[in-house]
Amino acid sequence: MKTVICFVVALTGVLSIDVKSLLDTTYTDRAGNNVTLADLSGKYIGLYFSASWCGNCRIYTPKLVKVYNKIHVEKNWQIIWVTEDHEEGPADQYFKEMPWIRLRWSEKGTRGKSMFKLSKQKYIPAMTMIG
Repeated sequence: MKTVICFVVALTGVLSIDVKSLLDTTYTDRAGNNVTLADLSGKYIGLYFSASWCGNCRIYTPKLVKVYNKIHVEKNWQIIWVTEDHEEGPADQYFKEMPWIRLRWSEKGTRGKSMFKLSKQKYIPAMTMIG
């Protein structure tokens, strides 16, 4: 299984999508606390696209959790999970396995789709780093 990592910083000037505006929303952590883009200021951000029904995602997510737990403080790194689930219940259950923040379910079909398009990903699981 390969995970494609794309650096989209250079794409900001090329694409008509404003990355900062796209990311400027309220996210939630596992405890239900709100996290804003201002809270993420100065951090490297990874957009993680996956779904509860995806077998490769189920294999990859625990590995990513281990890496994240080991380096996120030292490397000033935060992951935003963007679900590709079709139903909210399974997505909520799956998110309980993740230590990072998530895009709200209500924005999955709008902002989430735009994030996936911006990242130029085609398959999940996928991680796109934004520096």
